[in-house]
Amino acid sequence: MAVRREIEIEASPEEVWEALVDEERRDDWLGEDDREIEVEAADAPHRLVWWWSGGDEPPTRVEFSIVAVPAGARVVVTESVPSFPLPALAAAVALVAA
Repeated sequence: MAVRREIEIEASPEEVWEALVDEERRDDWLGEDDREIEVEAADAPHRLVWWWSGGDEPPTRVEFSIVAVPAGARVVVTESVPSFPLPALAAAVALVAA
């Protein structure tokens, strides 16, 4: 399952990128400083992919695509939940490694 959102921002792609990767700035606009973020891929200032989780929620994958437009930057955010059970996979790997 995936949710896709798109917005145009009056800022350069580089400014949008900095707002995404600077932890303090990101916490300000996200309003969620209790989530853990692990970066999967980064191609500044065009694409950023991270996995994040918080509390008992399963981790989700968030992909940001940033494209220059005449008014600034178009940001496309796609958040998806894996369709396979990651906790079960982790438990199985732990059993094999033991």
